[in-house]
Amino acid sequence: MKTDRIIALSIEADGIRMAVFALSSSDTPQLLDSGFAEFAGDISAELPQDAVVAMTLKRLMDGRKPGTKRTRIAIEGSAVFSRLVKLPMVGSDQLEKTIRHEAVQNIPFPIDEVVWDAHVIDPDVPEPEVLLVAVKAELVEGLVHAVKANGLAIEKISVAPVALANAVRAVEKTDSSMLLVDAGTESSNLVFIDGARTFFRTLPMVGSVKDRLVKEIERSITFYRSQQQGRAPERVLAERSLAESLGDRLSLPVDASTGSVCMGLAVDQAVAINLVPVSLQHEQELKRRLPLWIAAAVMLVLLLAVWILNLNLQLAETRTVMGSVEKQVRELSRIEQQLLPLEEQVDGLNRRAAVYDDVLANRTFWLETLEELNRLLPEGMFLLATEPLLPNEPLNGIRISVVSYLDKEPDGQDVVRSLRDSLRASERFSEKTTVFSRPSKKLFAREFVMDVYFAEDQL
Repeated sequence: MKTDRIIALSIEADGIRMAVFALSSSDTPQLLDSGFAEFAGDISAELPQDAVVAMTLKRLMDGRKPGTKRTRIAIEGSAVFSRLVKLPMVGSDQLEKTIRHEAVQNIPFPIDEVVWDAHVIDPDVPEPEVLLVAVKAELVEGLVHAVKANGLAIEKISVAPVALANAVRAVEKTDSSMLLVDAGTESSNLVFIDGARTFFRTLPMVGSVKDRLVKEIERSITFYRSQQQGRAPERVLAERSLAESLGDRLSLPVDASTGSVCMGLAVDQAVAINLVPVSLQHEQELKRRLPLWIAAAVMLVLLLAVWILNLNLQLAETRTVMGSVEKQVRELSRIEQQLLPLEEQVDGLNRRAAVYDDVLANRTFWLETLEELNRLLPEGMFLLATEPLLPNEPLNGIRISVVSYLDKEPDGQDVVRSLRDSLRASERFSEKTTVFSRPSKKLFAREFVMDVYFAEDQL
């Protein structure tokens, strides 16, 4: 039977616990090796935590041959924040956004300074519960560097209470309500397993203080029932030596637990919490895509080889075609030489035609201008003379001399101004048209001069 191996590391307050498991198709992983290395007290206070973890892990790994680099880590409960939160009724498409909103509201640290994850207990109910777990990002990053410094590849980071709950679920396989008591050298974890629900608290006390621990257990049970609406535990599970002493003090049956944190990292994750930081997620994603990239590179090389072969075939065919084309080009060049004199004759004719077109356009322009002026002159007026304005500059208007018979002018009307306004209103002339001179009236007629400017689109 083909098996795979996994290294489980429990980073505890006083040291590192390691176990190597063989994973197979069976439910229970097989323990191959285990060990514990205590943090050296003389250097722990002087060095950063990640350096202490790296050195301790090296001592633990020296001489061992686990046969794998795949590693799963559990962080002690006192270093993490957890909370059970009930979500409002939202659609499945809004579930992820709602969970993040609840994380921002409930985690007592800026969301950018922590690594957090959430486990939806029952996603099929209208208002599901979510277990939120968060840890300071700098702590996780330090552990990642320490473990990678020893040549191990991290694939998952969980927390000790969750891993312990997963181990007990794998062994017990029951929906009864249980309380796990995990007493350490500096703190104790109380883990409630209530069907699909998991809730845990970390107490700042050691297992040797039995009376205080019993009081805290009873207080935590009351809190869980009243504040979390959970079921009272039917029994208590603890490490064997602690189970014997608690059995005399609690009013609940106390049994020895057969699960461990390391085992919980190796079994199927009933409660899936993964606190891998973003930097490591990117690295894992790159590793997952590496085979695809290699396959893509191989395909690219094959495509390049096919392309080169096809290019060579096309090149040979192109050379054949080029020979035929060059022959046609030579023939066309000969014909072109015969057409050059004809092209020169055509160019000369086009130049002459352009001169005739300009003359015709000018003639038409002046005829249309005089026609428009005569159209606008009222009865009793006639043009006496015309001349271009500013003869030494580009054409922009004409100066006209007009004679008006006095007996044809309406009484009380300024016929000169009326003519000016009519010229300005014409599309052929512009608003700049003005009266150049207005001589006094003579016996039966008057003569006046106007500067008439063309509209810009008429030039």
